[in-house]
Amino acid sequence: MQSIWQQLSREISDQVSHAGRSVVAVNGRSGQTSAGIVWTPEFVLTSAASIRQDKDIGIIFEAGNRVSARLAGRDPNSGFALLKLEQKSEAVPAEFGPTDSLAVGELVVAIARTRRGNIVASSGILSGLMGEWQMGPIRIDQFIRPDLTLYSGFSGGALIGPEGKILGMTSAEILRGKSIAIPSSTLLKVAEELREKGHVATPYVGLVMQPVSIPEKLQKQSDVDASTGLLVMHVEESGPAETSGVLLGDILFDLHGQSFEDLGDLQSVLRRVGSGHDVKASLLRGGRKIELTISIGERPLR
Repeated sequence: MQSIWQQLSREISDQVSHAGRSVVAVNGRSGQTSAGIVWTPEFVLTSAASIRQDKDIGIIFEAGNRVSARLAGRDPNSGFALLKLEQKSEAVPAEFGPTDSLAVGELVVAIARTRRGNIVASSGILSGLMGEWQMGPIRIDQFIRPDLTLYSGFSGGALIGPEGKILGMTSAEILRGKSIAIPSSTLLKVAEELREKGHVATPYVGLVMQPVSIPEKLQKQSDVDASTGLLVMHVEESGPAETSGVLLGDILFDLHGQSFEDLGDLQSVLRRVGSGHDVKASLLRGGRKIELTISIGERPLR
């Protein structure tokens, strides 16, 4: 009769083997490989930091079988890239699982593949979970921090949970060597946009603003239920805000029903609504409340 330890070990090994069919090694820079996750029979997700070339990127499957790929798009905001396979392969698309029911302390395993095609793994527990987070330009739907070691070549690989489904992509670059996972929700959403456009549209309104306090007297005088707003310091010529009638000196205090404490609050609204959509904006102009409709634009590529 097998012990509980033996049963658990065998179960973990079986889940690693199953999920590992969708994990590859990626040779996108000289002398080093990273890991990748097969999204569809034609596309592989990997860490953006591991890609230093646009063509002749090696994708290594089990037993060292190699096919070429090219860069289909990358998103510096979420830290990963999409590669398109240029030949037919034995790619097995990943089974992604939701992350909203995860709990701190659960056992998780990171999976990668070596340049020779061997599966490697590292196990630990979930040591931290939070909601949407942003660090500089990095924006992730959910903060997932596994307490495990990401050895060289593990970034871009898969993180699996008790059901054996891929919860996200492991990364050691975003937090300077500390292990985190980009959740499956972010991966799938960004991958779809990269496949369609080759880049991720950054919503913008064409304004430079800074937070300001709205005095209580002005709140009462203007019938405004907000103590802070964003003062318009610059209006981009022909941008969405100028086209909608926003002027220098206006104070934006509500957009799409959301008030503001800082610029981060505004960015959250823009990301949630997305480019190409109209939003209602409430502003103060010369002590009077006005309302405008702004069509959120897409920041031009530089």
